Amino acid sequence: MNSMRIGRSIVQALNRFVTAPGVAVSPEKAQKNNMRSLIALFLAVGFWSVPALAQANNEVSLVIGGIVGPGQTLSPGTTFTGPGGTVLPNRDITFNPSLTLGAEYDRVVVQKQRVAIGGGVDFLASPFDVKLSPQSPNSIDQYAVIFLTPHVRVKFHPNGVFSPWLSFGGGYARFLEKAPATAPSFKPGTNTGTFVFGGGVDTRTVIHVLKIPIGFRIEVRDFYSGLPNYNQKVTGNLQNNLAFTGGLLIKF
Repeated sequence: MNSMRIGRSIVQALNRFVTAPGVAVSPEKAQKNNMRSLIALFLAVGFWSVPALAQANNEVSLVIGGIVGPGQTLSPGTTFTGPGGTVLPNRDITFNPSLTLGAEYDRVVVQKQRVAIGGGVDFLASPFDVKLSPQSPNSIDQYAVIFLTPHVRVKFHPNGVFSPWLSFGGGYARFLEKAPATAPSFKPGTNTGTFVFGGGVDTRTVIHVLKIPIGFRIEVRDFYSGLPNYNQKVTGNLQNNLAFTGGLLIKF
């Protein structure tokens, strides 16, 4: 029953982020609500997974870190404008690093001495918005993002003190943009696909908490996705979202 209730809370939190609210609220309040929903979803996914996966060959990782990405360049004929309507000389959009939280689940299906192969799913979210520079009233200045991506993970020396691994997969990305000041009809929310690949290192179990074996994980992943709606045309069609994270690895 507890798992069913927590499962419903996960769905409610995700729907709250993916769909626009029906009641008009200020942009600042909406952004705070989105942040609280994402944090609640991150915690619910992690704690819901633990009791539900109490069997061998399962891993749950709870990670925290930062997300960064290369910038974009405005298309020819497109410009940034300042508060007074003056044209800004900068034509490149850059992204400031943003906090990111994640939960990962893996099921090992092939276990050998030198290699282990498994499959699972990643959930990654930026509860605080990714901020853009320069700031312009005719462009969005920030967005939030979530990624939900099934994956395959290949781990080397799975029983070693340190186990390096590679992973790849693909799935869903959702950007929630903040409407530009000069575009009242702007509709936030962009859905797109994403391809993810990355690598990292897991440790052997380091401590036991309530008889639960816990190790650590550090990783870097690239979520190669479509673009948010910048309210400006850019030269690229895709963007790299680089996530540097680390945290706890719970094994069952």
